[in-house]
Amino acid sequence: MRKILRGGIIVLVTTTMPESEAVAAELIDELAPLIAGDRAVFAQSCHERSISMGHLHLMTLLDEHGPLPMGRIAELLGTALPNLTGMTDRMEERGLVERTRDTGDRRVVMLSLTPEGVAQLRQLTVLRRQRLSAALSQLTAEQRATLLRSIKNLRAAFERVAQEGEAFS
Repeated sequence: MRKILRGGIIVLVTTTMPESEAVAAELIDELAPLIAGDRAVFAQSCHERSISMGHLHLMTLLDEHGPLPMGRIAELLGTALPNLTGMTDRMEERGLVERTRDTGDRRVVMLSLTPEGVAQLRQLTVLRRQRLSAALSQLTAEQRATLLRSIKNLRAAFERVAQEGEAFS
């Protein structure tokens, strides 16, 4: 309900949102705290391992792409090379990443995950999956099947939005 001033008189106008928008809003309201709660628990797990979100992002990039030149990593992370160098120093001290020189061009410094970095990333993934599995085990088989279908549909919708090139800022 909103108030509109018409000819010096306040008129109360009832506005109703289309049902599809109302359901979408309710879904967002239900999903947002789940996502935020999962992110908070995950961040705590990272913190306990002295892995910052920046470290995690870098480790995930290296896990996904393999060894990368420092300059390319800075681009992908949207940071300046000196900032990346400082973060890399700390991660290298902890044994999470290692620097090597490119054999084709010695000026290029390559960064890769160490076995310890891979192990830490895998442990974090396992913890996250265990938490999700515990929550899913509280659902009936039918509820899990329905949820799976719904998530597949949501994922397909996200892919369509991405293909259509809709940008949100």
